[in-house]
Amino acid sequence: MCCNDATNPAYTPGPDGPLPGPLPGPFPEPGPFPGPFPEPFPGRPPERVWPPRDFPPYWLCWRWGGISGRYSGSSGHVLLGERIDLRIDVDVRHNANSPVMHRVSADHFRRRFSGRPPFGSFASVYLESWIIDAPRVTWNRCSAVITGAVRYWSGGHAATTAEIVVRWSHGPIESATVTLTEGASVRVYQCEYVSDSFRELELELDYAASVEIAPLVPTYDTHAHNNRPADTPQRTLTIEETYREAGVAVQYSPNSSVVDDSAASFTSWSPGELHDAMETAFSRYPSTWPAWRMWGLQAGTFDASSVGGIMFDAAAAYGGAGDAPDRQGFAVFRNHSWFTDLVDGPPGNQDEAWAMRHFLYTWVHEAGHAFNLLHSWNKSRPSSLSWMNYDWKYDEINGADTFWSRFRFRFDDEELIHIRHGNRASVIMGADPWASGGHLEDPSGASADQDAPGAVELVLRTKDFVDFLEPVAVELRLRNLTNEPVLVDGRLDPVHGTTTVYVRTPAGRTVQYAPIMCQIGLSDDVVLAPADRADGDGTDRLSRSVPLVYGTGGFMFAEPGEYQVRAVYAAAGHLVVSNTVRIRVGQPASVQDDRFAASFLRPEVGLTIALGGSMSQHLGDAVGILTEAAERFAGSGAGVAAAETVARSIGRDFFRREIDADSDRMVKGHSADPGAALAITAPALETLSGSKDPAANLAEHRLVNLRREMHDARGDGAAAAKELTALADDLAGRGVNAVVLEEVRDQAGQAAPTRRRSTRSTSAKRKKS
Repeated sequence: MCCNDATNPAYTPGPDGPLPGPLPGPFPEPGPFPGPFPEPFPGRPPERVWPPRDFPPYWLCWRWGGISGRYSGSSGHVLLGERIDLRIDVDVRHNANSPVMHRVSADHFRRRFSGRPPFGSFASVYLESWIIDAPRVTWNRCSAVITGAVRYWSGGHAATTAEIVVRWSHGPIESATVTLTEGASVRVYQCEYVSDSFRELELELDYAASVEIAPLVPTYDTHAHNNRPADTPQRTLTIEETYREAGVAVQYSPNSSVVDDSAASFTSWSPGELHDAMETAFSRYPSTWPAWRMWGLQAGTFDASSVGGIMFDAAAAYGGAGDAPDRQGFAVFRNHSWFTDLVDGPPGNQDEAWAMRHFLYTWVHEAGHAFNLLHSWNKSRPSSLSWMNYDWKYDEINGADTFWSRFRFRFDDEELIHIRHGNRASVIMGADPWASGGHLEDPSGASADQDAPGAVELVLRTKDFVDFLEPVAVELRLRNLTNEPVLVDGRLDPVHGTTTVYVRTPAGRTVQYAPIMCQIGLSDDVVLAPADRADGDGTDRLSRSVPLVYGTGGFMFAEPGEYQVRAVYAAAGHLVVSNTVRIRVGQPASVQDDRFAASFLRPEVGLTIALGGSMSQHLGDAVGILTEAAERFAGSGAGVAAAETVARSIGRDFFRREIDADSDRMVKGHSADPGAALAITAPALETLSGSKDPAANLAEHRLVNLRREMHDARGDGAAAAKELTALADDLAGRGVNAVVLEEVRDQAGQAAPTRRRSTRSTSAKRKKS
């Protein structure tokens, strides 16, 4: 109704007034107009909106590279809320040599006041991790939306989905919004882009002064050696670049140092001395563990000169001897024959290129173990083209020289997923022990079987009953079943990766024995005589004693009850499954023995045994506890084993790393006391020599050789010869073959002095491919 409408009662027409009255009506409706008319009307251009109002301008929505990488953000209060580390792996990052794994993963932390100086400082507490195994990505002009089902590595959770919106403008990635929906609960995290690497690692590289020679670190041109894939991209690989392609940003620690190893009589490194040097290095930085921190040492020569590299899965500092962290460090031995032709700068020939390639391979391989990566064959992938495989093991299956002709200088896909997206506790240094966690949750070879005999058989023998706290050792014997000579690798100890041992516990769980050290080196080639020409002299077989006392999971036989043990040998082209043996561990003989077990079954004691003896201060009073065990259980298997470990500890010089304001050097921390070593092993020798059990053969042989070393150190060759002669008589009485008896009698006749830590593996010549 209009204000001048005549129907409005409030309206009064005024003829003489200024407002006219209503016009007479009604009037016709306008139109329609005649047509048609041209479109658009002449002189009236259409409205053009560009870019569209709902479409960002082209100069706003462009980006540099992919969206894959690491993001970090929080939910709730910035200081005290929950924090998330997000890893997106859905498109190319870094370069084309870094494969896309099509995964998304994250770690959750909660920030809190640390309660420690300085006042107002904060600490992050790790909560949990998850992964999206099959993310779906929708690409938009200025964003990407990633959705998928979340799988938590541990803990109980309702079905959870994630939506991640990644935004960019003006080139760089700006942010990512993560929405987690778990049942009726919704959590939102605002994250910022950090880098194109998924993890960050601080690597401290120390050098023994005797081998502080260029090149200090490997630098390899992928086209330097002719044996390579024809289409492999040419690029220069270093430790940093190799792990950058794997998704890890490696930064060298500024705390690297040179260790003076010029002390008199210090000619090679024992496992205990390497472990002590590593612990001393990290004791300077008492920060919270676990941490993305790794230690590497370039040393001269290992006690077993055939070993080119070693990884430690043991530690003793922080929170008490034997406590975490684990998987901290590794060592590369520069004087190994692999690196004889190593030169600084571009290689001048194929031998020099081979040496540099193997230098890089050894560093990357040993560091890979610290990320909790197993050897490829331990994961039932013996033909994997990975840094974690052995070239010679691959060639045994696939043909000579094939590994390097196919290898593309990368980890395999499963390993990349583990490094980038594995459960944090299974990847970070100082958390789960090596060979545990997400990368090998179940021992895949435990159910291996053979449908027909091969060229060799693997026989496992041991005592069917051991006393409580008695360390368990098994005899592994390879025997030729054919009428032709057979080549085998004589390194049967699992530390070399040739043999895998599985143990079924009294609780019914099958576990893999994982040694605390992993060694890479030359094979010990042994030719077994044909079975029809051995004449019972033992030349068709090879036996080794393998201790199964302490591994990354602790003491293997700590609980009374029945265990089952079997082994798989995979080397020199053979894949052989052993028989299964049963071992019953007895109950404590007294309440006092049961109480003593609390002291004995501690990590520092287990480490001392596994290291073959050690006088490291980081292992506390382990030698004292073992000495008490040798005396308490004298005359039993437990006493024999404890006495042997004590003798190896006190009977040899021990060098430890000493760091102060002015120096970093190896000093003699313990002087050899061969007399004390002989005294503590005398009851053990009496026990073994009086045994009629063939299971005592290898143990007595090993103990007499140790005592021979101690006698020689005292200059008493006659005593050594006497004990070797008695050993030959004992072995003959137990039916040992003639070849072994002849060897022992030859040693008795020579009674030659044994050098400090003279154990050396028979090494085959390296094969360059």
